[in-house]
Amino acid sequence: MTNFYDYVKSHPEQLRQFCCREILFLKLDCPPEFVKGENWNNYNIFVHVLTGGKRMSSREKSWLLAEGSTVFVKKGGLTVERVSGDPFCVLMFFVPDEYLRSFILENSGLNFISNSYPLSTDRLLLVHCTPVMTAFYQSILSYFSTNTRPAENLLELKFKELLLNILTNEENNELTNYLYKLAYSDLDDLQTIMENNCYYNMQLNEYARLCHRSLSSYKRSFYNTFGISPGKWLLDKRLSRAAFLLSHSDNPIVDIVNESGFKNISHFNKAFKKQFGSAPLQYRKQKAALVNYTA
Repeated sequence: MTNFYDYVKSHPEQLRQFCCREILFLKLDCPPEFVKGENWNNYNIFVHVLTGGKRMSSREKSWLLAEGSTVFVKKGGLTVERVSGDPFCVLMFFVPDEYLRSFILENSGLNFISNSYPLSTDRLLLVHCTPVMTAFYQSILSYFSTNTRPAENLLELKFKELLLNILTNEENNELTNYLYKLAYSDLDDLQTIMENNCYYNMQLNEYARLCHRSLSSYKRSFYNTFGISPGKWLLDKRLSRAAFLLSHSDNPIVDIVNESGFKNISHFNKAFKKQFGSAPLQYRKQKAALVNYTA
């Protein structure tokens, strides 16, 4: 899988972008030939759709992004898919956890949060858009239509204004609650990150980066949390998911391989047979026969 943030940063000649402190501003015009892809990000992203539509999916849920909508995408893996032939254009703001934590703590005097509001575990959180926020998006968009690079201080001031407008709007309590817990608790710890992203084909060094650790520190923290090595834990989780999908869906093997986080069919077949004693298709037939016999 590709780290989309890294890809954007390394292609400034193709993808026009502005930076201020740790925040990256990007205007993205999706290529017409794009159909579907998966990537991961070590930054959170605010996404505002200017034109067109796309479907974004975690392993558990899908969201349709229509023109004019705004979402907050938590860091980690994600699938993006075209849903129509219309041109798709978005504004994206990449923001690290630490910046969001600092912002919440700096503005602790404001009553952002309703403690009774449930904490969402969804990867995407919808953001209610107001006329003030729409004006903000248009003002940022204007910078991309000129050759003048905006001052970093100005960009940050405008972005902080956006955050204040989002967090003081009661219709955004779901996102506000998440960011508040992110600032004041260990919400986004190693266990949460791994449970949310274990079914993506990511390498250990990528998981370490997602968890803000060196590889050696990540392995130690992982063992202290789960009592097992990350490689063994990931393999067990992915094989269990694959077995469930084989038993409870008609998905083709190639789709199950991807949805379970395996690199390729060959590796999957070998690991699955070692774990369950039969090849994937044979396992599916055995489970189907058992269901028919007991029905």
